[in-house]
This record gives sequence, C-alpha cells and structure tokens, in this order.
Amino acid sequence: MALTCELCGSTDFVKDNGLFVCQGCGTKYTLQEAQRQIAAQNQAAQAQVQAQQTQDALNAVLNAVAGVANAVMSNVTQAAPVLNNASDFAPSGFDVSSVGAREANNYACRAWQMLLNEYKQLEHPTEAQQKRLVTRAQECLTILDDAAMLDPNNDLLSLLIYENCKEIVDSAKHTYHYIKDEEGNWKRKSLDYSVKVSIPGQRESFDSKIEAHRKVIEQRYLDAHPDEVFQREKLVAQAEEINGRLNELKNEKKSHGFFDFSGKREVKDRMKPVEDELRGVRGQISDLDRKVDKYVDQCLRELGQDHIRLDF
Repeated sequence: MALTCELCGSTDFVKDNGLFVCQGCGTKYTLQEAQRQIAAQNQAAQAQVQAQQTQDALNAVLNAVAGVANAVMSNVTQAAPVLNNASDFAPSGFDVSSVGAREANNYACRAWQMLLNEYKQLEHPTEAQQKRLVTRAQECLTILDDAAMLDPNNDLLSLLIYENCKEIVDSAKHTYHYIKDEEGNWKRKSLDYSVKVSIPGQRESFDSKIEAHRKVIEQRYLDAHPDEVFQREKLVAQAEEINGRLNELKNEKKSHGFFDFSGKREVKDRMKPVEDELRGVRGQISDLDRKVDKYVDQCLRELGQDHIRLDF
C-alpha cells in the first residue's frame, strides 16, 4: 500500500535528503515514520476487509434464514374444520387454498363417509332425503375438484382425488329411498335416473380425468423401464403375426362345405396349437401391463398413508 499523508490524504510524495515530503501540504516523514504509517494503513485496511467479510457472511445467513422462513410461511396452511358428525360439514365458506389439497381431500372424504353412514342408518329414507344426500355429494365433489386444481400438474395427487370423486358418485348412485305402496308396505327404490351426481356445470363422469392422470404416471414407469417397453412391442408384433396365421386357418375352415366334418376337424386340430401360442404371448403382454398397474397402485398406496382414499 502507498504512503498516505495523515494531514491532507495525498499519496504524492517525493524523497528529499532521506525524508518523504508530501507534495500536497509539505509534511515531511522520516523513513521510520513512513514505515509506521504504511503498517498502520495496512492494518486498518485488513481490519476493514475482515469486517466486510464478516458482515457479508452475516447477511448471507440472515438471507438464508429469511428465505427458509418465507418458504415455511408460504406452505403454512390452516387446519380443516373438525368433523364430529355429518352436521358439522359446512362447505360454504370453506377455502380450499387456505387448507391445502391434502387437508381439503381428507375433509371432503371424511364428510362423505359420515354423510353416507348416517343416511344408511335411516330405516326408511325418503326420496327428498336421498336428493338432499346427492346435494351434499355435489358439495364434496366441488371441494375435491378445487383441491385437485391447486396443483394440476401433480398427477398422482390428482389421480387419488378424482378416484375419490368417482367413489362418491358411485356410492351415491347406489343408495335407496323408500315409498309405501297401496297396501302400506315399504317399497325400496333406486335413485331416479334423471338425478345427476356431479359437480354443477360439469360432466357426470370423472373417468376421463382419471385416465389422463393415470397415463402420465404409467408413462413415468415406462420411461424408466425401456427394456420392458421394447419387449412388449416385440410381443405385440408376435401376437399380430400369430393372429394372422390363425385367421388364415379360420378362413380355411370356413371354406370346407357344411357336411365336410372331417375337413373342418383337421383344420381345427391345426388351429389349436396356434391358439395356445397366441394365448401364451397375450399372457406375457398382460404380465407386463400388470407391472405398470402395480406401480401406479403402489404409488397410490404410499400417498394414501396421509391422504384418505375412499373405497366403498
């Protein structure tokens, strides 16, 4: 570091008769004074650098803590209302975004379990009570659909939610109400076909949404198992070739006259090993397909450890 004048701050010095003369103000420094001055300036500069490094490190820690805090706060969700019985279910004013997809799913599913259980305990539920149950089912479906929309790219969670929707629809459709006939006897009746168990304004079935999300998860498995994909393609091609031979034999069998029983029997005998071969290849294809199904089911079981999965 260059010598700096204590009086004027100039670094412009000229050596004259063993002294260092400041060209800014004329102050003179001996060699020893100049060395002490430079050492002091170096020490001060080093202290400033260390202080800045310490401050930078502290700022980095504070920023990291603030980032974690913000991330935690952004993920903090309110707890869903506690359900002690079906009458506690209050969908109006229920904010799905404030509780998160998991809590919303569990809230709606738990509510439906209670609603359906209480309905089944009624000795002779009326048609009006059954339609009221359908309305409550639609409220549960709306909450579930909103929950899936919080993260539409989470295909596994969306699949679980929409499968729950389908369970609600199916279980609501299979309820009964009762009326009295002319003789005063109770008669059980199914839900009227005109009553749709669906989210108002949407289609009744959730099959298309289930299929779309399931295909994405299946593709994830296939991408990770290219050997199985290649093997399946070979088996499919093999099955098509075998099926072609089998169709030729079928046509040959048809070509025999009605009373040519021996000719038909001879062709049928030749068809049997071809049919067995085709059955075996199709069985191998089914085995590979079941691996994909097992993967999806396993993913759902793992997710179901803290997400309610309905199964009626």
